[in-house]
Amino acid sequence: METPKILVLDRNEELAERVRALTADMNPVPEIVSCTKVGSASHVNHEHEGPFTVLIAGPSLATKTGLRRLALLHKEWPSTSVIMSFNDRPDAPLREIIQVGADDVLELPADDTSIRGAIRRAMEIGERRMSAAPVVSYVPAGSSLTPRTPAKVFTVSSATGGCGKTFYATNMALLLSQQTDARVALVDLDLQFGEVTTALRLHPNFTIFDVLNADETEVDVDLASHIEEYVVSYEGRFDVLAAPKDPSQADRITPVEVTRVIEALRARYDYVVVDTPTALAETVLAAFDLSERLFVMCTLDLPSVRNLGMFLQTLLKLRISSDAVSLVLNKVEKDLGISVDQITKLFPQGFRATLPYAKEVSRSINLGKPVLVSYPDTDVSRGLIKGMDDLLPAEARAKMAELAAAAKHKTGMFRFLRRHPAPTPAGVDR
Repeated sequence: METPKILVLDRNEELAERVRALTADMNPVPEIVSCTKVGSASHVNHEHEGPFTVLIAGPSLATKTGLRRLALLHKEWPSTSVIMSFNDRPDAPLREIIQVGADDVLELPADDTSIRGAIRRAMEIGERRMSAAPVVSYVPAGSSLTPRTPAKVFTVSSATGGCGKTFYATNMALLLSQQTDARVALVDLDLQFGEVTTALRLHPNFTIFDVLNADETEVDVDLASHIEEYVVSYEGRFDVLAAPKDPSQADRITPVEVTRVIEALRARYDYVVVDTPTALAETVLAAFDLSERLFVMCTLDLPSVRNLGMFLQTLLKLRISSDAVSLVLNKVEKDLGISVDQITKLFPQGFRATLPYAKEVSRSINLGKPVLVSYPDTDVSRGLIKGMDDLLPAEARAKMAELAAAAKHKTGMFRFLRRHPAPTPAGVDR
């Protein structure tokens, strides 16, 4: 008999630990896998050679956005039995609750006997379904998509405006596409005043608003089959999905629709980079939930530092793991009345990158070219590369290290020759 697999999907690990304890005496003992990010569920399924016998959705999924994501997973894994657990009934239409395909519902707090009983029933249902039909990955009818590992999502954010989110996001997209053969998409989620297309001098025909309003009757999962029709390419290096041209259109884009778009891009690309506005809106939180890594920008001034502290506290309240959050200190200058050391002491997790203030950044934006292209041999470009190095595959990192060593050796040789010029042959004037 194969070992049953149970996926516990919730922002908090507590539910998974309780399920693990309550199933320890079952025969056979099921494998319990915890996933704290809804957007990583498909990746976790692939890693553990799914599908899972049972999916237990925790209280953090009892929202309209969470239910919509669960409905997509139910279509992707039709044989998996679903248990919904929540503290209060989800504030959503009955239709959306039904689409989740739940086989059982647990109202928390629930006693051990109720939870064990729900798990046993769900395991029986899941095992019957798996034995009754072959397991296949869900692909929309008429779609040209083939099952693939979903893209990794990296989101750039900040608690204060002017910290350089767009600068960081555009250079991240460039580095990922330049150093790998991967397909990269950059999404401008600053829905009112997005600057990505301006920074890259792009003139898109369509925006994220057009994607969502092209055909309102389409099924969610079909969006991936034509998402590439709405992007604009930056010099053939990476694709950009632009923000709406009219700020008033931002209010008509919901968190659920943001999830749809990012999921569609994940199905077609290897990396998705998301640029966000300063506000912690629901649409931004939808991107956070799908992100493997969150980059939070800050500048060397007290308002920015203060807001960063509150921002991080808010992320903790939202149960976003600090392990997935990376801090970036940007526009560092001397003699500002506050030092990098002082700021670092306030944030023990440290900064993954400390980037100097550089006029080359403004020049690169005015040129419409990321600084990694326009001014590659500068301190700010080297700082960017160092801070993003671990996002690349191992072979790409090794190649970059070789190139850096060669460049350092070459620079060293030039310095040596300048200091020790070759002697002038006799009879030859200098």
